[in-house]
Amino acid sequence: MKKIVLLILLLISSVNTYAQTIAETDLIGTWKVKKATALKDADKPETKELVSGFQKATYTFNADHSFIFDTKSNSKMMLQLVKMFQKNQWIFDKKKKQLKVGFKKEGYSNITFIVKQDGKKILFLIEDAQIEMLMKKA
Repeated sequence: MKKIVLLILLLISSVNTYAQTIAETDLIGTWKVKKATALKDADKPETKELVSGFQKATYTFNADHSFIFDTKSNSKMMLQLVKMFQKNQWIFDKKKKQLKVGFKKEGYSNITFIVKQDGKKILFLIEDAQIEMLMKKA
């Protein structure tokens, strides 16, 4: 009897895990940030500037793997990011749940998002900056 209960629990948890899996096709489209939060160094002025700029941005992941980043922020740092992301491509590593942006020859190293799904919520964690963004497809 214990084995049957254990098997049922295992089956339920694996189905739940599978349902939470994000596919590459789910990422295609334009995304806006509902809320951005710094997980580290939140009081630093440069972190506040990044959080504000990323909060005002749109992220477009096209089916041809081109990437478009736009922000309504006029800060010098964000304008540099807009320029840096021009003509970038994106790839998605399903196993690591990493969305990487950049150039193929450079290993898509400009920015890495860890993509998480919590129920119906989609979160992008900017790995280097430790900024978590609650995303919404536009």
